[in-house]
Amino acid sequence: MSLKITNKLPTYPGDPVVSIFAKTKFEESGYNILSLNLGTHSGTHVDVPLHLLKNGKSIDDVPLDRFFGEAFIVEILKDKKEIIRMDEIKKFDIRKNDIFIIRTGWEKYKYKKNYFTDFPYFDLEVADYILSKKIKALGVDMPSVDGLETHGAFHKKLMENGVVIIEALINLKKLCGRRMQFIALPLNIGKADGSPVRAVAFDEKIF
Repeated sequence: MSLKITNKLPTYPGDPVVSIFAKTKFEESGYNILSLNLGTHSGTHVDVPLHLLKNGKSIDDVPLDRFFGEAFIVEILKDKKEIIRMDEIKKFDIRKNDIFIIRTGWEKYKYKKNYFTDFPYFDLEVADYILSKKIKALGVDMPSVDGLETHGAFHKKLMENGVVIIEALINLKKLCGRRMQFIALPLNIGKADGSPVRAVAFDEKIF
């Protein structure tokens, strides 16, 4: 469910460009070591409160159980700059402590120029509704839950209430309509505002 991190991975305008190169090669030294340079929001990643709140919690302060648990995966198909509205969300059985994941179909643009400019986003009133359901995380297949003109307002509402945001998920089509176990663990980076994740979903409960 995660984008592969390579030198070809597009990044949000202004974010660090991904750079991966061989620092040490087996042929030269008998072992391999890669050097990685990337931003905390490269590829499939989680956002935590410090991303947009001055005194928000960082990755290493957020309880680990916010990043795994039962996920409810749904489909609300959207295209360029379309808004995800309240009436489309209310029909779903969202439960307390769900990791609520939405497939819009935007994944198909993941390597195209408009991936970071024309993506769908949420109507702000949706934030209040899903917060009332007491979810612990929201996952999407867009690069951001906010449109370019909303200035992070949707992010902030969720973050102020401790909800983790997982962005740029992929391969959701076959999972829609299902409840599954889900994990998207971040790297344990001190004072980080986000982290790339390896997101996976599976049927059998192991926790």
